[in-house]
This record gives sequence, structure tokens and C-alpha cells, in this order.
Amino acid sequence: MNFYIQACNPRTQCKADSNDKTLADAIENAFPLKTEDAILMWNHISIPLSYKYDISYMMDDILMLLNMLQSREKGELTIHWLPDTFRCDWIVRWMADRLDIQSKWGNTVGNLQILLNEKSRISLKKEDFIKEWKSILHVVITGLIKCGYTVDRIKNMKQLIAQYENINGSGILYNE
Repeated sequence: MNFYIQACNPRTQCKADSNDKTLADAIENAFPLKTEDAILMWNHISIPLSYKYDISYMMDDILMLLNMLQSREKGELTIHWLPDTFRCDWIVRWMADRLDIQSKWGNTVGNLQILLNEKSRISLKKEDFIKEWKSILHVVITGLIKCGYTVDRIKNMKQLIAQYENINGSGILYNE
């Protein structure tokens, strides 16, 4: 498969910060910098994603993308991923059960952007792409709850949990 995600087992570090109101803030505080990263595989190239900085900045866009893929038969969406260590643009197109992503990579950990831009396109089943995010959502939800964050305090946490519960099945590494 040319796209999959390893969620790993990052540790958490905090007690809920009463000033945190967004998912990005809560996720950033829940995970330390020095812990396991998630690994996104793109055309056989491993890209580490820090929970503290990459996943926290990406989560609102991940939820929006997953929601659109599940609620619309076809569509197109451009995402500008902004973390310094996962700086890229994705043009996501889908129709029926197929999904195609054309990417333009700007910056990654390890300066992999030249390799990634040589292999900038992936195509797979829409359902398989959605399932790959389930373990990431699980790790984030578990970490937030462990730190004491609740749906009534964090904007979009209810949507995060609902999106997780709406994904049927797991990614290829976590298939039972």
C-alpha cells in the first residue's frame, strides 16, 4: 500500500490546562516533544509526525477532511498543511470509492521533500485512507482524556470522538 500510518505509543505529560480551549492547544500540551512520533508512509517514504506539534496543528484539517470524505460522494479539497516539519499542500479528489492526492512538499523532518516531490501522487480506496487515521484519533483521544480534558471544555473534542466512532475498521497495521 502506498499510504498508511503507524500511530505508535506516545506518552502523555500533563494535567489539563484550564486555558486550553482548542484541540490544537490541548493536544500540544498533552504530548511531550520527546516521545514516539506517528509515522506516515507516503509511497514507501517514512515521514515522522510529532503529536505535540504536527498532529496538534493538523487535527482540525484532518477532521474536516475525514468528514467531507464520509459525507460527500465526490469532491475536491485543497489542504495547506502548515507545521514546519510537515509543510505541504495536498489537492484531494475523490469520487465514489476512489481517492487521489496530488501533493507539493515544502519541508519535512529529515529534508525528505525532494524525494516526496518525485513521488507526489497517491491513489487508493477512499475507505482505506479514512481507516488509516483511526489509530491516530484513538491515540489523541486517549491522551486528552488521560490528561483530564473533556468535551465541554475543548472545542471540537466532541467532533473528534464522533469522527473516531464513525470510522469502521482500522488501518492496515492495526487490522485484526
